Amino acid sequence: MKLSIEFIERSNKSIDSNKLKIDKLLDDIPKSTARKLDPPEFVEKRKDMISAVVTEAVFDAHERYIGTNDLLPINYLAAGYKQSRSVGLVSYFDKMKQRPVAATGFLIAPGLLLTNHHVFPAPDGSAFADRFEDATVDFDHEYDPNGGERPNVPFQLQPERFFHSSEKLDIALVAVAPNDHSGTRSLNEQGYLVLNGKRGKAGYGDFATIIQHPKGERKKIALRRNDILPNKLDAHNELPDHVLGYASDTAQGSSGGAVFNDQWQAIALHSAGVPRRDQEGKILGKKGEVLDTTNKEVDGELVDWICNSGIRISSIMAHLSDPQVTVSRLPIIMQLFSSGYTDETAFLYLSDPSKERSVSNPDNVLRSSVAAPMQKAPINIHISIGAGDISVTDTRPGAGQNRANNSSDLLQEKWADDIDYSKCAGYDEDFMGVNIPMPEPNATLLRKLAYLKDNSSSYLLRYHHISTIQHAIRRVPVLSAMNVYAKRRYAELGKGSRIDNWYQDARIDSDVQLDDAFYARSGFDKGHLARREDAEWGTTMANAKLAADMTCSYANAAPQVPALNRNIFGYHGLWGELEMLLLEKGVKKESGKYGRVCMFSGPIFKDDTDPVFKGVQVALDFFKIVVWYNDKEEIRATAFRLSQKDLVSSIAFEALDADLLFVSEQCSIRSLAKATQLEFASIILDNDTYTEGNDDLTESAIIKLV
Repeated sequence: MKLSIEFIERSNKSIDSNKLKIDKLLDDIPKSTARKLDPPEFVEKRKDMISAVVTEAVFDAHERYIGTNDLLPINYLAAGYKQSRSVGLVSYFDKMKQRPVAATGFLIAPGLLLTNHHVFPAPDGSAFADRFEDATVDFDHEYDPNGGERPNVPFQLQPERFFHSSEKLDIALVAVAPNDHSGTRSLNEQGYLVLNGKRGKAGYGDFATIIQHPKGERKKIALRRNDILPNKLDAHNELPDHVLGYASDTAQGSSGGAVFNDQWQAIALHSAGVPRRDQEGKILGKKGEVLDTTNKEVDGELVDWICNSGIRISSIMAHLSDPQVTVSRLPIIMQLFSSGYTDETAFLYLSDPSKERSVSNPDNVLRSSVAAPMQKAPINIHISIGAGDISVTDTRPGAGQNRANNSSDLLQEKWADDIDYSKCAGYDEDFMGVNIPMPEPNATLLRKLAYLKDNSSSYLLRYHHISTIQHAIRRVPVLSAMNVYAKRRYAELGKGSRIDNWYQDARIDSDVQLDDAFYARSGFDKGHLARREDAEWGTTMANAKLAADMTCSYANAAPQVPALNRNIFGYHGLWGELEMLLLEKGVKKESGKYGRVCMFSGPIFKDDTDPVFKGVQVALDFFKIVVWYNDKEEIRATAFRLSQKDLVSSIAFEALDADLLFVSEQCSIRSLAKATQLEFASIILDNDTYTEGNDDLTESAIIKLV
């Protein structure tokens, strides 16, 4: 591959290309220890990182880092091969230069490949398609343990679906087709390498291992003479902060290779070598000759490379999270910042297709998920609204909301395709005769939302009587806002006629929504945030049924165990019982504005403690706010916070704080605003029925339901 002189100068402008100095650095590394080579604060950071990702005794891994033990556990080889599955041979025909090109790239998420900008020097997907022909990535281009050649498994690159590049960082990201050319192999079988954006993955004197396809050959690995170099080479020469220097052996075609540490974490994207130069700065060949650069290019195969450099993963992740980078808000990039996207040991299965978790008997999960009975205490709520007689239908597996699981995907897709959203007005702020604004996401939350395909500045999903806002990373709603009118409900609709056809909302990307595959055999219900029965009103029965049917959008549901979600057939779920207490049991049948209520519901996300299931971080806490009129015709707002923390013991989580208590508490709306990153209007905050100063959890504030 011809390399531009401009690229080499930009990549190596701060690096001394004196081979003797580099060789001396490499000779000195084994004579010292990490405690002397790395600053003290980095040593502790590095040890913490090792502890989180190590697949051997932590003590042994720490010893190896500080320089007192070079032995590796035997699983190092197996782990390395597993990581290599995500590295592939990138190839295409360059129509501008009329020649084939081979390089390396690796998967960093489902359907997303990372390689270099100088491999694909294009500003966007359109320019990519104009210049590069037959762009593919081949996996399994390697030898098997017996020396035989494995058959290649080629996948088409899809820049029209997604492409992003940065010349400064020398990175390019491109979408990959979900199936190979034959249609028989899924891309998911290759797994992916997690990009950990934290610093602490590579210390001076650690080893850099590169998996690569040099010269387009079968996959190779650089294991020998692979020391990581310090960023500050000497008093006059220093590597740029986003660059990692190392001495591993590479060749043309290695561009885009994955650079690993001893724990098989990806630490860099291999970018360029450092060429040996003469005293005048001219690039030298392997025999010491000055190479021809008159065309502002040099043949990389002839260069005498004295060390290599790659782009730090932490710098790549910082770039992709920058709000000034337009792709940072796209679902395919936002998935890289989910808490479920991690390389910590407890979550290794996430990027490994062979470790998919499932529950062998979902019925047992549902039964064992029910909490032990607790002492029942009444909820003291004074709400004057109307309510019709609602018959709740069986929601056990095989009936009600799970009936859609037994329907064909084609029927569900047809139902979704037939939905007409054009007449959906959504949540009405003036529904109660005064303006009750829908809560708005704060600036931090705005960066995590799913935006409409045809309107990149809008995130509101409007249904009949309901509006929701979808979290692109968590793949569940941030908020569901609902108008309830008790006097226009139809009891006939609840009598054995309920069939929940769940669907993905076509107005936002399917990748930001959960689906049947997530819920299947999980033990979770698709927990309505805006309840189906509460949407079941309208000027005609047909309108009421349509509004109710549309609540079965995945953009109006979150994973909830039956013991929280249901209040029927032996289940005493807080979520279900609270809804019935609020709107059905013991309330007055009133006319006019007393029959109108606004409700806001949603999960409470805790990024540090929420467990992960099937790659998705699941909220354990939920909130519900009801805005109503009291007997004096005064607006009032009451908030509740509910939890399923001790009801999920049979869910196959990979991390769970089992010491957390199961409680439901009435709480202040201001405390919810802080917890949810939602901004509530003053009319809601000022009419909160909760007594200020009682945010601490006390016995009197806890509501326990059996």
